[in-house]
Amino acid sequence: MTRHAICALLAALLALGAVAPATAQPDAPTPAAPPRSEAAPPDLPPLGEAIADWQARWELARLLSYVQRYDESLAEYRTLLAQRPELDQARLEMAKVLFWAGRPDQARQVFEDLPATSMDRDAVLALADLYASDKQYGRAETLLRDLLKRSPDDDEAHYRLAEVLSWAGDYDASLDIYRDLLRTRPDDVQLRRKYAFVLIWSGQRDQAIMELRRSLGE
Repeated sequence: MTRHAICALLAALLALGAVAPATAQPDAPTPAAPPRSEAAPPDLPPLGEAIADWQARWELARLLSYVQRYDESLAEYRTLLAQRPELDQARLEMAKVLFWAGRPDQARQVFEDLPATSMDRDAVLALADLYASDKQYGRAETLLRDLLKRSPDDDEAHYRLAEVLSWAGDYDASLDIYRDLLRTRPDDVQLRRKYAFVLIWSGQRDQAIMELRRSLGE
């Protein structure tokens, strides 16, 4: 049985209310598409000013991505960028669509070609996920720590960092972050179970049993 299969089986047993022994550390998973939230409608141009073709195409590319018509969206982004190659924001959006469409290699290449100043929070998280899925844990950690220097209260970035550190085998550092998160989110069942699994990988089985029981309401 592969590591991914073991992890899936454990998750199924936990969902059924059974606590099964977990001994194998899973590989970092392939990044999945995050929940999409549509952006606010674009501002209208000043009275009397026309909406240019490139502006209309940009909004079309965005709308197609919101409804997960990724191939059509990417085609519009490519046409737009062929006409307006200076639009780094559009290039960033296209990289995110590639990521959500399950094309990590293409997404990573676009992300890496972007100026660092154009990378927003979501782009940093996406690129960190891509590095982690390639087992480039050091690069993922660097990105996440840089993000946390700018946004020290970003729980999602802390959580991603805890995962990356656990996959890299730095269990103590990972567990410290999970404990900090659980202090403010003690009722987060999934967070507690992730914490328990890292306890197992680090050999702290008695503590892991307590945390899994707690996550099951026992």
